[in-house]
Amino acid sequence: MAKRDKLTERQKRQIANTQRKKASTDNSIKRIGDLGELKKGLMISRFGEQADVMDYETSKIIRCFLRQHIGAPVAGDRIGFRISSSQQGVIESIEQRTSLLQRPSAHQGLKPVVANIDKVFVMVAPLPDFSSVLLDRYLVAIENAGISITIVANKWDLKEEVIRQAIQQQLETYQALGYPVIRISTKEDIGRKEFSEAISNHASILVGQSGVGKSSVINWLFSAETLATQSISENSRLGQHTTTASQLFCLNTDSVGEGFVIDSPGIREFGLWHLDSHQVASGFCEFVPYLGSCKYRDCKHIDEPGCKILEAVDKGFVSKTRWTNYRKINSSNAV
Repeated sequence: MAKRDKLTERQKRQIANTQRKKASTDNSIKRIGDLGELKKGLMISRFGEQADVMDYETSKIIRCFLRQHIGAPVAGDRIGFRISSSQQGVIESIEQRTSLLQRPSAHQGLKPVVANIDKVFVMVAPLPDFSSVLLDRYLVAIENAGISITIVANKWDLKEEVIRQAIQQQLETYQALGYPVIRISTKEDIGRKEFSEAISNHASILVGQSGVGKSSVINWLFSAETLATQSISENSRLGQHTTTASQLFCLNTDSVGEGFVIDSPGIREFGLWHLDSHQVASGFCEFVPYLGSCKYRDCKHIDEPGCKILEAVDKGFVSKTRWTNYRKINSSNAV
């Protein structure tokens, strides 16, 4: 019999940590005592082995523990839970999801971000500096998840930065592809009506680089909600994290789950290494009509002869900037 590989010290620590968390959760659930009948709720936010759930029947928010066997619920999940007489809850099940947005994590594999949404608002801004590559990373992931997309350009009051970075011209490329673009400013109250109408009657999420102002926009839209916001570091021009866990805000508190928007933690990179080159290519909507018609079946659309996408770039039918971003994403995935 072959010897089993020895566990590394890091793996041992991870296993021990998981076992401690499980034991702690099990003991906490036991201390809750008798639980009532199964109820239905909406996942608002998760904090490690606990989560906040909004009761569909009463609209009250209940802090719940998670049973170990149910998987990884995220904001937007419709769940089954029970509560005790002391108003402590236990999540028992996750209902089948209608959609799921995921991103890869170095230590956790594919990590679910949000469930049961029908629209994603990808937020960009002049500060931190506008990045079309990061925007395209989001678009590729969302296109592969089959969810509707709207681009939100925040901090539109920073006119000098908008001009310096040619953001208006870059956004016109996306508008020409059919992506709606909403320009807003919380400081000068620009675009509030248009944005409010766009999120109404939808289950949606705000995503974007750290510091683009997602939490400030939530404050702007939901005056009753108070979220801490932080300013941009002018030295690094990189965003500072404000939201540490996805949080859900109901658009209609009288009818839980009919419409909501989720504020997600900001990230500086959005990995796509879980997608193969074909999936990355299909995430560029203007590539889709040409896919499958190249000379070579395994064409990567980089420098191969007979590539229909390269021909489209040469003829001006496909944006060279978008194709360059595709090459960068495809190259980083291959590393």
